[in-house]
Amino acid sequence: MSEKRKSYTSQEFLAQLMSRLGGKNPEETGGFQEAPLAYDAVWALALALNKTVAPLRAKGWTLEDFNYNNKEITAEIYRALNTSSFEGVSGHVVFDAQGSRMAWTLIEQLQGGSYKKIGYYDSTKGNLSWYGNDKWIGLGPPADQTKVIEEFRYLSQKLFVSVSVFAGLGILLGIVCLSFNIYNSSIRYIQNSQPYLNNMTAVGCVLALAAVFPLGIDGLHVHRSQFPVVCQFRLWLLGLGFSLAYGSMFTKIWWVHTVFTKKDEKKEKRKHLEPWKLYVTVAVLLAIDVLSLLIWQIMDPLHITVEKFTKEAPKEDLDVLIQPLLEHCSSEKMNTWLGKHLALTHPVQSLFSAVFLIKTL
Repeated sequence: MSEKRKSYTSQEFLAQLMSRLGGKNPEETGGFQEAPLAYDAVWALALALNKTVAPLRAKGWTLEDFNYNNKEITAEIYRALNTSSFEGVSGHVVFDAQGSRMAWTLIEQLQGGSYKKIGYYDSTKGNLSWYGNDKWIGLGPPADQTKVIEEFRYLSQKLFVSVSVFAGLGILLGIVCLSFNIYNSSIRYIQNSQPYLNNMTAVGCVLALAAVFPLGIDGLHVHRSQFPVVCQFRLWLLGLGFSLAYGSMFTKIWWVHTVFTKKDEKKEKRKHLEPWKLYVTVAVLLAIDVLSLLIWQIMDPLHITVEKFTKEAPKEDLDVLIQPLLEHCSSEKMNTWLGKHLALTHPVQSLFSAVFLIKTL
């Protein structure tokens, strides 16, 4: 292929192009604006291919040997194209290291049925010259991409208030029962029912019901920096409340079962069972729960985690997507620690229950 080619000026090229159009309106002809660029692009590729003939011949190849798996021929073509430089009908043609053409880019806008020049961009210097005569429908230019708006989802406040009211009533009832038990602790029937175990049950129920409040608190009520404290309250109130209430109730049931299922000669002795043994049973269950939670929170404490859900498209705006977010408490190995905690505490309580059932049968 020869390096010689017919040189056109911009005016000559446009004259030749208009003669080919046969008098058609250029504004209504597709590709008219891009025709000079396409012409120079074809010549750039032709000159680059011509420049690779000699290097490929030195390596024993020809252009006919090219295929998409031959990286060496591709590299030669890219190298030749990257070093091409000539005067084209659209201006000086030269490429940068990334393969982009280094030239002034004319920016036009269709206004009133015709193109208006609104600026130039010099890619060699990264300079944008803006005339300021651009016009847009609305407040400004349209978005060049879909705008994603992050939106946090919070617990329904009506639901939170409703459940909190019921929890508050339960706490109030627990306090009433606790006060009644303490005030009448000297009465014989209260004394025979192990009042301290009754008090533990009431306290455990109050703690478990109190966990409703931190469980309903989210980013709408507290700052993100305070959220880990809320997470701790959720875990400890619910865990200790359950262990205290369940442990004391089970211990009392065990004591009643022991009293009324033994032989007559041992009943009198069982009725005067040492109270400390009952309290130790509750303390053991509570200590196991505290130890399990303490190890969990020291090694892998709870922290705030933001979970993302599938984006939603609002009907009123096609250029916007809503990204729903939800804050909740979690740790690095949440499922592992939760499984270990349940496996450590509940089997002990279940074991006591199983022994109780076996003895009952």
